Amino acid sequence: MVAEYNQTQMRYALVALCGLLCHAQQELAPEVLLLAHIKAKMAATLERLPNYTCTQTIERSTRRAPTRRFEMLDTVRLEVALVEGKEMFGWPGAKRIDEVDITKLVSGTIGNGDFALMARNLFLTNSARFKYAGETDLEGRRAARFDYVVPLIASGYGLRVPPLEARVGHHGSIWADPVNFDLLRMQVFADDIPLFLRLSSATETMEYARVDIAGSSFLLPAGATLTMTQLNGSESRNVARFHACRQFTGESVLSFADPPPDAAPLKPKTVTEAQLPDDFVVEIALQTPIDSDSTAVGDAVQAVLRNPIKLDHKVTAPKGAIAFGRIAQLERKGEYYLLAIALDSIEFEDGHADLRKRKNWVSWMAAPRDLRLSGRPAGIDVLAAEPALAPITLRTTHLKFGRSTSLVLHSRLLKSESNDSIRH
Repeated sequence: MVAEYNQTQMRYALVALCGLLCHAQQELAPEVLLLAHIKAKMAATLERLPNYTCTQTIERSTRRAPTRRFEMLDTVRLEVALVEGKEMFGWPGAKRIDEVDITKLVSGTIGNGDFALMARNLFLTNSARFKYAGETDLEGRRAARFDYVVPLIASGYGLRVPPLEARVGHHGSIWADPVNFDLLRMQVFADDIPLFLRLSSATETMEYARVDIAGSSFLLPAGATLTMTQLNGSESRNVARFHACRQFTGESVLSFADPPPDAAPLKPKTVTEAQLPDDFVVEIALQTPIDSDSTAVGDAVQAVLRNPIKLDHKVTAPKGAIAFGRIAQLERKGEYYLLAIALDSIEFEDGHADLRKRKNWVSWMAAPRDLRLSGRPAGIDVLAAEPALAPITLRTTHLKFGRSTSLVLHSRLLKSESNDSIRH
């Protein structure tokens, strides 16, 4: 399930707001003038925002009924960037952050638009009708509250329960500092949700704080909570935190100076692409500890090959080569954990093997030819022992794998459709 925002109708007449503020303030009601100051400051902040990226950590939980407690499902860690007004996603440490559809990275209940798109929809358009609701105490801080309504015809707020989606109207509130006019909190309630989405409600709350980026202070989301309730009463909740925000830049250096006379010419390093068997199984040892208390979906993982990979009796990836990948699933289901590790490359001296066009999975099963596993964590019941694409299922309340824990990597080449007799 996804809550998202689009950027249609995001043209805002900042000059008109400035004109309103320059108007004789004595002729304006105090709450009207206050709202004008808040909107003008937020609009100016959004207009001068640089391209930037933050790390987003999302804790996902669920409960079967409102009377039940939320049970933790998993934690997801992503990089989210705002570039030229567009929100994009990627994995932490990845070379590229260019995915505009978050559901292509993360399945299940997930939301986007927290970063800046919802604020743009409210403050850079005339879509919302605001009403002053008075001053209140917001967690020990004086705050002015305004309620708002955005009708469906002017809304950019969308709900998605894959593969279905719908645009909906919404209402909610904003809280702002009445002295410096900084936005403090924004709350969104979806209106008139279509029955085919099977949702009775969707609510999102965003907290704002000042963040230093490239030496300047900007007002950005510090956290967000998304709650979606299904018609049967079950609820899904995502609690997101944003941190490590920095400017999204790239630079290169070009020099036309002659190299020093004694400098030896640099030879480019040659990296050979290793040829792998169509199918292979190899024992691996974790180099990255995995702990359900701190590890998140999306975190990078490394493992070392305990055995070489051979093709036609010739070593193509040696023992000791490093396999790189990420946590694809680390989900709590009652007294069980589901663990999936997605490996996408194998690196070794002067060599590389790309696993991205292969079907790869990691299991506990001992491979053929009498391969033995060691390092199994104590106190864990292994239920999924077959080499299947399903995640490893472990009966434990705290999953913790240390360095050198032994697993098995299974890999199978994906056959190209060009080899199939398919007519379009």
